[in-house]
Amino acid sequence: MHAPTTDHPYTELPPLVGLQVTVIATELERSYDRARGLEGFGYRVTACGEPGAAHAQLNESHAEAIVVDLGRGLSFPAELVARVRTVSVAPLLVVGCAGTAVEMLRCFESGADDYCRPRCPTEEIDLRLRALFRRINNSGAQRLSQTPTAIRVGEIEIDPASQTVRKAGVAVPLSPTEFRLLSTLAEHPGEVIPSKALIARVWGNEYSGETHYLRLYVRYLRQKLEVDPSHPLYIVNRWGSGYALDDGSRAARDLAS
Repeated sequence: MHAPTTDHPYTELPPLVGLQVTVIATELERSYDRARGLEGFGYRVTACGEPGAAHAQLNESHAEAIVVDLGRGLSFPAELVARVRTVSVAPLLVVGCAGTAVEMLRCFESGADDYCRPRCPTEEIDLRLRALFRRINNSGAQRLSQTPTAIRVGEIEIDPASQTVRKAGVAVPLSPTEFRLLSTLAEHPGEVIPSKALIARVWGNEYSGETHYLRLYVRYLRQKLEVDPSHPLYIVNRWGSGYALDDGSRAARDLAS
């Protein structure tokens, strides 16, 4: 398979890396299963296993999206949707119980923004959330991301507006692909971003299985930004699940000790 051409901005359906999602289910195990699946796409997820408790928690949380997935544990999911709408205006996606047109209609009437059939794969929820937020952003509604400003992580400074990078004040030339990868990591410094989410953001969904592209470009970045690329202080791999952009201080202390 040929390497993808990535010298153009990837704007088709970008992953929602770091989006805070609350998952509500009647069983905590079901909620945790959905949460783990969504975390694999780069979301930050809070799992709730009891609808009443979720209602109270939403009063205090900062959920940017809500997923109601009740399986067949609740006969009238529209009632829960209506209750959730009394405490949150966040985009709300429902995974249905019966999967009927009537149930879908009732959920939409109660305030749902999208609807999935029962037992839908988490990949579908991810894609529907991404499409939903793209529509919100394109309509001129409030975006989750703010006007791009320079981001500093340790000695590294990333300027999204000019697409330039400096380390300790010295310009570091990066290719467009290298810059997209670094700026994606810089959106949530110190936090692990799953490999799947990074690949989708930088190269596109069709390359989700091409992990060698990610490893290759991580190596390129380390060669340009690290003092010792074989012992990186900034671009670090954690728990084998993805990569994080660190400020270098913790790793430097570990090496000194």
